[in-house]
Amino acid sequence: MVCGDARSSLIESQHPASVKEGHHPKDKSVSAVIRVSCLLAVWNGEAYVADAIRSVLDQTFGDFELITIDDGSTDGTATILRRFQREDARVRVFTQPHTGLISALNRGVSLATGEYIARMDADDLCMPQRFSSQVQYMDRHRAIGICGTWVETFGSGRAEVVRYPCDDATIRSRLLFDSSLAHPSVIMRRQTLESHGLSYDTLALHAEDYDLWVRAAPHTRFANIPEALLRYRIHPEQVGQRHGGKQEASTRRIRLTQLHGMGIKPSEYETDLHQSLCQWEFSSAPEYLRTTRAWLCQLMAVNSKARNYPMKEFRMVLSRRWADVCVAATTGGIRTLMEFWRAPRLARSGLSPMSHLKFVVKCLVRQDPSKPFMIINNAMPR
Repeated sequence: MVCGDARSSLIESQHPASVKEGHHPKDKSVSAVIRVSCLLAVWNGEAYVADAIRSVLDQTFGDFELITIDDGSTDGTATILRRFQREDARVRVFTQPHTGLISALNRGVSLATGEYIARMDADDLCMPQRFSSQVQYMDRHRAIGICGTWVETFGSGRAEVVRYPCDDATIRSRLLFDSSLAHPSVIMRRQTLESHGLSYDTLALHAEDYDLWVRAAPHTRFANIPEALLRYRIHPEQVGQRHGGKQEASTRRIRLTQLHGMGIKPSEYETDLHQSLCQWEFSSAPEYLRTTRAWLCQLMAVNSKARNYPMKEFRMVLSRRWADVCVAATTGGIRTLMEFWRAPRLARSGLSPMSHLKFVVKCLVRQDPSKPFMIINNAMPR
């Protein structure tokens, strides 16, 4: 899909000159073929977009174009974009009426000329070596079509490094539950998208990346570079904060489509149960544990025949989810422990030996799972 239509107001810079790797950003040496098209779509992003653009222009890898799509901003975003366009020929600016992020992304993809398409959000920051690391990785691993990175969160809340799985088998096995690719960290082969007619789906509102990965899975392989190459800003105006309900509806449809692809026609209760597992909204009620165990065992059994997901990694994903559910229900005591082991194939690989020991002890003393594990002191009080 290409966003916008013939009536869209379009302001475009001249095709950008690119610079060779290692040259200063102001060096306008032109390469024959641009390696990376970085795509940044923005709507009313004046608070952060300048910092985001600077982090792109400060890359140690210089052979790229920065395609910015102003999706009908009513604040100072357009002025900021045009200033960067005047200062650096690699910046291309396009404007259009406000039609939403998905249509803006599709327009950006259609305008890309690079071998690779790198995503970037207007409120995040690239680490200087991001493009260099990702291009080198993609050049060495030709089977990989979509590659993300670990991310470091900052802004509201506690800063942390989010360590996504790096291997293709685990990334695709987790797709039934969630996305293991941070969208603004991703780089994609343009040829992969074009060869298979892949674009962002306007029906996957606020979950367009997750939907794209699911549809791309039959055609390519995934990876994450185990390095935090993107700083991901946490703030109240994020999509998940403002559009949680619509995002949940989209992710529900994406997961339901995958279940149907496995040959499973879940009841409404099973669909709700699966959604709760995906959103980490667990219950310690005995009935919830029982039905969750049955559901996860069903997924494992069906996949052993359908082979929609890699067997070993898919079983590990299910095992860890089952362990997380039971660890969150230690106040249920022995009953939780017994339920956990009623699924031995899931229980065996879901916890490390030390984590299993802590889980057992917490169940025995019915300890609140939110409290830290305490070593029991056997000494009698004086």
